[in-house]
Amino acid sequence: MKKQIIKELENKSVLILGFGREGKSTYRFIKENNINCELGVADKKEIDYEDINIHDNIKFHIGDNYLESIYDYDIVIKSPGISFKGKNISGINTKITSQTELFLKYASEKVVGITGTKGKSTTSSLIRDMLSSKYKVMLVGNIGRPVFEEIDSYDDTEFYVYELSSHQLENCNYSPHIAILLNMYEEHLDHYVSYDAYKEAKRNIFKHQNDNDYYIYNYEMKDILNVNSKLKQNVIEVTNNEKYITDNKDAIVYSSKEVRVHLKSEDCIIKIPENDSIYGIHNIYNIAVAIAVSKLLNVKNEDIVNSIKNFKTLPHRLEKLGEFNGVTYIDDSIATIPEATISAIKSIDNVDTVLIGGMDRGINYGLLIEYISKEFNHNVILMYDSGKKIYSKLQKMKCTSNIKYVENLDEAVKLATKITAKGKTCILSPAAASYGIFKNFEERGDKFKELVKKYSNI
Repeated sequence: MKKQIIKELENKSVLILGFGREGKSTYRFIKENNINCELGVADKKEIDYEDINIHDNIKFHIGDNYLESIYDYDIVIKSPGISFKGKNISGINTKITSQTELFLKYASEKVVGITGTKGKSTTSSLIRDMLSSKYKVMLVGNIGRPVFEEIDSYDDTEFYVYELSSHQLENCNYSPHIAILLNMYEEHLDHYVSYDAYKEAKRNIFKHQNDNDYYIYNYEMKDILNVNSKLKQNVIEVTNNEKYITDNKDAIVYSSKEVRVHLKSEDCIIKIPENDSIYGIHNIYNIAVAIAVSKLLNVKNEDIVNSIKNFKTLPHRLEKLGEFNGVTYIDDSIATIPEATISAIKSIDNVDTVLIGGMDRGINYGLLIEYISKEFNHNVILMYDSGKKIYSKLQKMKCTSNIKYVENLDEAVKLATKITAKGKTCILSPAAASYGIFKNFEERGDKFKELVKKYSNI
């Protein structure tokens, strides 16, 4: 597989488009394998030249017009964060590829691919843990290392659990052997021309499968996920409708206590063990999806149960930080859409204060505004641009008795420590991106933890 990728790049002019984590790993792959190619690097931002051998003959395309360079190369290896929004690439789209596409082109039979607006990392980690009881597994992609950095392990690896963002899937003409589409909500409108374009990128995870492949998806969202798609592969539908069991369909049916496996190969019930770090029905859904993959690949029920029992919640995903001055604080910085925030509030007992707000990317906050105004009668602290937009709409609805607006996270946490009742819970669940304010959602969550300790005088 590695030799095939090398052969594809050999004696070509190759542009590395974007020189972040994945772009740097592409550069290392080319240099470490002595691939003979005319090499270029393009990025809007000034790059760190310490990552490049000064003796290499490389053309650099840096600055606002960096995308113009894509026309001058045979192959463009695009990094996930690069957006073509507003740029017509119809005449050259066949030469645009990525680490993801090149890997799937030659190794799809070993790939379990996971995408969705929410739940990718948790589900990927659960699948990795379950499969590891039986197989040699690598976790790669959005959650792990760039896949080119794991190519040398190919012969010894039985499955790659590949977390795939919409950015990694766009322009991708190959799909994994087992494809999972968890859900779809309005997101990343700063990157795509429309919500439909975002959805089309996500659908690439299953659109190029054949009849020997498997597609696992959320049955409740089938009309959004599969619109205009003719499914020829094997399909497994995951649902919380306890009445949805038919003889001619493979299905996984979940409730808060158990998961019913109804596959051609096996029909069984798996009881979900207690795990205090896993909150909410959305995480039971993630568990059900992981079970679907595990049963397809013949993992024993007891190994599945042990994996769930021992699973540790990933940082910043409904992560319990502890109790400070009688108040429990939970970090859900990963929540970047309204649906995730609503789900988080519903998943946690005794929520008295929720902190919301971040970068305004133009997504629709109507669902969250309706929930705050009609169902959540506790403290809401809004911040940053998206928080200001929500606060303005709530003001017009005369629904701001328990709602405050502050400028930033520092002020929000300071206020939360004063107004959250003892014995109750305060949760950071922003329903917005962190970009432009923090480096990423991880940095935002870490700052929240730091501020909680500061203002709780710990």
